[in-house]
Amino acid sequence: MKNLIGKASCWICQESFSTTITALTEPIDIYGEWIDECEWVNNLEDDAAIRKLLRCS
Repeated sequence: MKNLIGKASCWICQESFSTTITALTEPIDIYGEWIDECEWVNNLEDDAAIRKLLRCS
């Protein structure tokens, strides 16, 4: 089976997210991965900000 790509996009802000999918992937799975990725990136940014604050103290 070749690699399939699933895409979700927001018609309000024009952002989009793509991920590999299988025959069992549902649209909610793509949306859930998008939200998980957003949370992961936000946590990275929070961690970087905390490290920066600690260095300045």
